[in-house]
Amino acid sequence: PGDITATMPGNIVDVLVEVGQKVKAGQSVLVMEAMKMETELHSNIAGEVTAIYAEKGERVTPGEVLIEVE
Repeated sequence: PGDITATMPGNIVDVLVEVGQKVKAGQSVLVMEAMKMETELHSNIAGEVTAIYAEKGERVTPGEVLIEVE
């Protein structure tokens, strides 16, 4: 499975996918803000979104799983 994790502490700005949605490798799935910069997180594999643990406005920590793709 392709877990998308937080690379640094920050806040979730937007979740760009839904559970059940098909994604391509490299597709943007989430936008997070850290150190006053917005960063898009991408799926590392093609597959289907099976779980979303992040919510808009939520604070996340490094290594925290935000989205699962299988």
